[in-house]
Amino acid sequence: MPPSPAGVAQRPGARLPEIHGLRGLALVLVVLFHLFGGGRVSGGVDVFLVVSGFLVTRSLVRRADDGSLRLGAVWARNAARLAPSALLVLAAVAGGAWLLLPESRWESVWRQVVASALYVENWDLVANELSYGAAGPAASPLQHFWSLSVQGQFLLVWPVLALLVGVLARRARVRVRTVLLPLVALATVASFAYAVHLTAVQQPVAYFHTATRFWELGAGALLGLVPLGVPGRLRALGSWLGLGLVVASGFVLDGGALFPGPWTLWPVAGALLVIAGAGTPSAWGPRGTLALAPLRFLADISYELYLWHWPVLIFLMALTDVSAVGWREAALVLTVSVLLAWLTQRLVARPAARAVPRTLRPRRAVGALAAATAATALVVGPVLALQAELRQQTAQAAAEFGVVDTLHPGASALGTAEIVPAADLRPALDAAQADKGPFFTDDRCVQEHGTGPGLGEALWCDLHAPEHPTATVLLAGGSHTYQWADTFLQIARDNDWRLVLAGKGQCRVKHVPDAEHGCLVWGDNVIELATQLRPDAMVVDGTHTHYDGELEDIPAEQVAAWQLLDQAGVRLIGLRDNPRGGSEPLVRDCLAEHGVTTSLCDVTMSQVFPPVSPVLTTPGVPDSMVHVDLTEWYCRAEEDRCPAVIGNVLVYRDSSHLTNTFLRSMQPMLAEALAAQAPWLFPVEPASRP
Repeated sequence: MPPSPAGVAQRPGARLPEIHGLRGLALVLVVLFHLFGGGRVSGGVDVFLVVSGFLVTRSLVRRADDGSLRLGAVWARNAARLAPSALLVLAAVAGGAWLLLPESRWESVWRQVVASALYVENWDLVANELSYGAAGPAASPLQHFWSLSVQGQFLLVWPVLALLVGVLARRARVRVRTVLLPLVALATVASFAYAVHLTAVQQPVAYFHTATRFWELGAGALLGLVPLGVPGRLRALGSWLGLGLVVASGFVLDGGALFPGPWTLWPVAGALLVIAGAGTPSAWGPRGTLALAPLRFLADISYELYLWHWPVLIFLMALTDVSAVGWREAALVLTVSVLLAWLTQRLVARPAARAVPRTLRPRRAVGALAAATAATALVVGPVLALQAELRQQTAQAAAEFGVVDTLHPGASALGTAEIVPAADLRPALDAAQADKGPFFTDDRCVQEHGTGPGLGEALWCDLHAPEHPTATVLLAGGSHTYQWADTFLQIARDNDWRLVLAGKGQCRVKHVPDAEHGCLVWGDNVIELATQLRPDAMVVDGTHTHYDGELEDIPAEQVAAWQLLDQAGVRLIGLRDNPRGGSEPLVRDCLAEHGVTTSLCDVTMSQVFPPVSPVLTTPGVPDSMVHVDLTEWYCRAEEDRCPAVIGNVLVYRDSSHLTNTFLRSMQPMLAEALAAQAPWLFPVEPASRP
């Protein structure tokens, strides 16, 4: 029998020990790096993508060539192979979130359960600006489903392409691979080029993006289409090199920050070399190593173990409230995950696969797909119902956003000795994420984060434009500036200011000569905008706080921008940055676990703010710049803490931003500070303030 196109199989459908063992090895690397990598990735997922592209394409081409390819049968078989185990894990995660995680996290987890069941989890992560991160108590228990979603989308679309190409090839009386090869090559090159571009400008988005990951699947597909014609011994030696590349990838590269850009070629090339060397009779190859019983066992349960290990790890960390696991916890995670994977494979996956044979008549294929749809609905339906109920509760809580009253005085309670009567927290913990004010995501005047065409443009709009303004105030900067927009709006209305907003996510007004990064291009455009508008005051981020352990500072690029604005005659007001609530766990999750009266969730003031404000120690800060410092309304200096709850109002809505309700409670303090520090904005007595 002639060799297959890639020269790696002796007969159709043969299981190659090297490829099967490579799956097991890749899984070991994935699990170990999730346990101990601290956010680094192993390259194991990239290996899975290459292997999938190779095996799926080879199988589809064989069927398309002989005219036996039927979409219904292929989709039904894939659904039977993948859906049962995934749906079981998703149901377990949905229930586990309800039992083990704070209520503030239910909605996001349940949303991701639905997205994962529909194989669009990678797009959900992109839409909600969730970047790949290390395991931790605040991490999503379904973060790992991003790669399964990419493969699921591939398995849905790729058979359609193979079928269409098969029809064209038979009409032209040529082999399917003759038509498919240039199409796959073109798509793979285009995907790789896009991955390089998007990784450079928006790596967190690129990491999950289907179009930036296709080239890895395409690389495997190309290997299944192209005859190698390489001597067996040379391929065997190449397998060892490939094996070394796969194992070394995670230790040498920080894939969480570099992939899927050019450095992803490292694990991809390794996988290709191992696959290319599979099936050779040479004794020089790594077949014996990759066919070891432990690797074969792990390969047999690789899909189920991949599904289970991450949520088991995240739930354990959430229960024990640890940010990293030791050897004992790791052993427990491995034991539980392997046991669950083995049981799932034997009791769920195998029976489902046996019920749907490889060759199906159309009627049976439709029945199998209907069964898979029904099973998906059994998981998705109840979760959607729970989501709807939770969103209704959130909508009711949203009616109280920004409302400050005697039971919910917020910041003012920090400056009085009076005891504020206990009351329900405002906003409620499960609704806090949405308490961001009406302008936080206003696309008229807030530019999205990133570098690319149009993303450096300084979008701006009038939030308040009276016919005869007493002053013009420009609010410009990142989210730590425009989170104040609603509070400034109330002051602008009281004093007949024209209030202009120009923001960009995750950016500040900075200047670096000849810079091309999106934030810096935007910053230069904001400087130009300010010189044209000639506002009476331009409000910017005055300092930059960080998470616990790194002290507040003022970046030199911000000082450079201030100097340009000062030279242009623009009067600056710098808002001292607010303390951040820490990255893990989120303050609201901490409060959900320990209660809203605890001090365990407070931020240690001395770990955020230096003894002397950087305004006084940073060289180059313009003398004319006014600095508004409201730290005394966030923190108790004498107690060295910044409370998570002040006056029955939740301070933080996420890891670094304040709730709009708390910001609104600071309106009198902000107005008073502005009147004292920037009196030219108040030519007459400021309107009475509560």
